[in-house]
Amino acid sequence: MKPQKLFVTSLSVFSFFIANQAWAAGTALDVQSGRGTGMASAMTAAVDDSASIYYNPAGIARGRVLDAQVGVSLLVPSFSYKDPSGNKTTMPFYVVPPPHAYVTAGITDNLSVGIGVFTPYGLVIKWPSGWEGSRLTEEAKLETYYINPTVAYRYGPVRMGAGFQLVRSTVELQRDVNYGDAQGSVDLGGGAWGVGANAGVQVDAIDKYLTVGVTYRSAVRVNYNNGSAHFSNVPPELGSAIHDQKATTGITNPDQLAIGVSSRPIKNLLLDADIVWFGWGKFHSIDISFPDDMSGQLATHEPKNWHNTVNYHVGAEGILDEHWRVRGGLLLDPTPSPSSTALPDVPDATRLNIAVGGSYVHTTGFRIDAGYQFLIAFNKTSTAPTFPGDYGGFISILGISVGYRAPLSKKATEDFAPPPPPAAPEPEPPSPPAEPTPEPEPPLPPVAPAPESEPSPPAAPAPSPTPAPNP
Repeated sequence: MKPQKLFVTSLSVFSFFIANQAWAAGTALDVQSGRGTGMASAMTAAVDDSASIYYNPAGIARGRVLDAQVGVSLLVPSFSYKDPSGNKTTMPFYVVPPPHAYVTAGITDNLSVGIGVFTPYGLVIKWPSGWEGSRLTEEAKLETYYINPTVAYRYGPVRMGAGFQLVRSTVELQRDVNYGDAQGSVDLGGGAWGVGANAGVQVDAIDKYLTVGVTYRSAVRVNYNNGSAHFSNVPPELGSAIHDQKATTGITNPDQLAIGVSSRPIKNLLLDADIVWFGWGKFHSIDISFPDDMSGQLATHEPKNWHNTVNYHVGAEGILDEHWRVRGGLLLDPTPSPSSTALPDVPDATRLNIAVGGSYVHTTGFRIDAGYQFLIAFNKTSTAPTFPGDYGGFISILGISVGYRAPLSKKATEDFAPPPPPAAPEPEPPSPPAEPTPEPEPPLPPVAPAPESEPSPPAAPAPSPTPAPNP
C-alpha cells in the first residue's frame, strides 16, 4: 500500500507544476497597456507609443519623442466546474493585478531606445477550500516578469526594432494531499531566470493609409532547479519518503509570431487586424524529479500533447477631438489544451474577448488610457480520467495606464501633434455703420454782376527828345 500512497503524493506535486505551466501556456496575458486592452490587443501594425516594446518593438522608432507610461490590468476571473453528477463549484471572488511600465526616447530622428517591464504569462487560481478537487489544486500562483530593453531604427517608410528578454518567474502552490486514510497538505514554491529575444518591423506601404507589421517573440525556457516542497500531517510510516525536500522541473513559455495590417480610411479613424500564432506545441510533457527521494517513487512524467493555436484580433480607434479617443475590438482565442488533459488547475477553454476603451490627452502631454474586456470562456468538457467534468466562465479585465509624451525636437512636434479639431467658421467682421446722408445745403443767393468800369482817359504822348546844340 505504501507505493500507492506515494503515487498519490507525487501526483499532487506533479499537478502543481502542471498548473503553473498551463497558466503560462493556456492563458497568455496580452493586455499590456490600457490602449491595447481597449483595442483587443490589435496593435501589431498600429502601435506607436512606448507599449510597442511589448506589441511590436519597431513602433518606438518615431523620431525625437519621449514617451512613458505605467499601469495595471485588473483581472477578475469567475470559472465554475460541474462534475458528471451535476454538482457545481464556483471560484470565489478575487482580483489579479499584473503591472506594466515602459519608457522610450528618440536619440536621433531615426534611432530610438527604450525599456519595458511587463507580465505576459501568469495568473492566479483559487478554488474553495476543501472542494472536491482540492487534491489537485486549491490555490496556484505564477508570476512572470519580462525585463525588455529595446532599440529601433527608422529608414524611410520602414521601422525595425529588436529587444532582449530577461525573465524572472516564481511559482507557489497550496493543495490537499490524501495519505490513504489521512489528510495532509503541501506548500510548494520556486523561482528561476530565463532569457529570450524579440524583434519586429513596420512598413508604411501607403503613407497614412496602410501599414503592415510583423513581430516575433522567442520562447523562453525556465528551469526551477531549486524548488522546495513542504509537507504537513505526514503519517509516521511515510515520513522517511515524504518530507520537506527539493523538487526540480522546467517550463517553456511559448514563442509567438504576429502579423497585422492597419489603415486610416479617414483622418480620425484607425483600424487594425492581427493574426497571432502561438507555439504551444512545444509543451509535449512535463517531468518532475526529487533529487533527495531515495525511494525513486516521487518522480513523475506525464504527456500533455498541447497544440499550436492561431488567435484573431480586430480593433479600432477614433479621434473625437484633440483630447478624446474612443476604442473597441474583438478577439477569438482558441484553447491549446485537448479535452483529455483539461484539469481544474487550468480551467481553460476557447475564449471570445469583447473590448471597449478610450483615453483623455491633456495639452501638457499627460494622458490616461483605459480599456475593458469581457472574456467569455465557452463550455469545455474534460475527459481526463483523473477528474472529468465541464468547465466554463468568464473574466472581467480592466486595463489602466497613465502616460506622458513630449517632443524632443521641433520636427517631432510637427510630426506627432494631434490633429486639430475642425476650425469653426470665422464670423464676418461687422460692417461699419452707414454714414448719415448730409442734409442738402440751402442754395446760395445769386451773385450780383460787377458794375462796368468807366473807360480810362488816353495816356498823354511822351515828349520828343530835345536835339543837342551843334558846337
